[in-house]
Amino acid sequence: MCAVSYDEVVAEAERIDSCPKVVALDPKTFGETMGDVRTVAQATGAKEAALVLVASTAKRIDRVRLAVRGAPRPRVACVEWLDPVFIAGHWTPQLVEMAGGEDVLGFAGEHSRTAAWAEVAAAEPEVVVVMPCGFDTARSLEEAEEHRSELEALGAREVVAVDAAAYFSRPGPRLVDGLEVLGHLLHPDVVPEPAAAERPLPL
Repeated sequence: MCAVSYDEVVAEAERIDSCPKVVALDPKTFGETMGDVRTVAQATGAKEAALVLVASTAKRIDRVRLAVRGAPRPRVACVEWLDPVFIAGHWTPQLVEMAGGEDVLGFAGEHSRTAAWAEVAAAEPEVVVVMPCGFDTARSLEEAEEHRSELEALGAREVVAVDAAAYFSRPGPRLVDGLEVLGHLLHPDVVPEPAAAERPLPL
């Protein structure tokens, strides 16, 4: 995959007769993702729709955060790839925190990073979420099955595969669906199962 700079994209756009405007988006946190909603809305003349979307998203976030407030926070490891092991960064640790968990390996706003299985085990996660970048739930479970021995050796009480493509890999409004999935996974007694979301599959 060839990396192209913003300046190169702008220069190429200027060669097109319609001279399209280039809007660069590179969010690294959940807040930046929501900020990009406003950026896109401004560029497309959809400000009112963006305000409605951001407001409804904020209400859904508040519902989860209020539901898990004061509940025990399980130790969570989010694995974005399995060979080699990648620990999910960017917005994922924030989603875990808002869902009432403690991400024991990822760093909010930082790039995903490689790790050894021994490091994951040393973090003593209680819940391991397998979320290979760009894969749906069924494919994520296939990947988890291929690494069953390594995952079981972590000693977590629960290992699940999720739809990373829909709810975690891409920075957009559907991250709130991922938050609700995590909230129900970590605290099923207080966070209802999201009606529209595909449920995690246990290993």
